[in-house]
Amino acid sequence: MRPLPLAATALCIAAAAPTAAAGSLYDTTFGNAGDPCFQRTYDAAHLKAHPRQTVSGISLQFTSFNADATTNTADMFELSLSFRLKSGNEWFGGPASCKTQGDHFSCALEGDGGVFTVTPMAGALTLAVINRGGTDAKADQINLEGRDGFAGFGKPAGDDLVFVIPKVANSICSGSGY
Repeated sequence: MRPLPLAATALCIAAAAPTAAAGSLYDTTFGNAGDPCFQRTYDAAHLKAHPRQTVSGISLQFTSFNADATTNTADMFELSLSFRLKSGNEWFGGPASCKTQGDHFSCALEGDGGVFTVTPMAGALTLAVINRGGTDAKADQINLEGRDGFAGFGKPAGDDLVFVIPKVANSICSGSGY
């Protein structure tokens, strides 16, 4: 029997340990970054150039502990998602349960509010809305509660499906929703 070359052995060992890579993605994005905040607001010029976009502001916030005081981990953590529609000034928000999956995080909003992925990039996160299909295929895919009711975004044919959200000072996020 011929011995495996060193490179092939190293590849097998690396493939057998995805948890370390997952932990690293989580740690560099959230776990070792304090309580990072990501927010983007769109000005009138941007919204005029993208008339099918309904979101005028979007925010993702991370804290070290879940709402039930358990410590966040790469396998289960919470993010707060908030958004504001261009039709008003109210922020709508709620918690999402997330987990690391390869090079991104998969998140599901509480109360069947929707599903999205978050992919880290230099100084920002990319949030992508997941189309749940079925009877909701033509409806808003993300739905959250505000002070006076619910609102949503993410119609499959709309301009509210992918957002690049830069990291900002925590003080900027403190007034945005949830």
